[in-house]
Amino acid sequence: MKREPFEKRLLRIFAEAGYPPSRLLNISPEEMVGIPGVTVPNIRAVLEIQKQSRIEGQLRETLKDMLWEEGIELRQMVSE
Repeated sequence: MKREPFEKRLLRIFAEAGYPPSRLLNISPEEMVGIPGVTVPNIRAVLEIQKQSRIEGQLRETLKDMLWEEGIELRQMVSE
């Protein structure tokens, strides 16, 4: 029997509990404990996803601020 990929399993567990994928970004560990089928490795993975999301968001905002100070809009860079 082929094993389900970790990411798909995680999303399936959350979907079965009625959570959309976007909810992974802001669900608390306390709330995850109450979801049937969620294990400690699942909680650690979600916390890492949340951490990476915050880091990427902060980097994106810092970059936008730096570009704005130089008089460059992010939209200009994307369209070029």
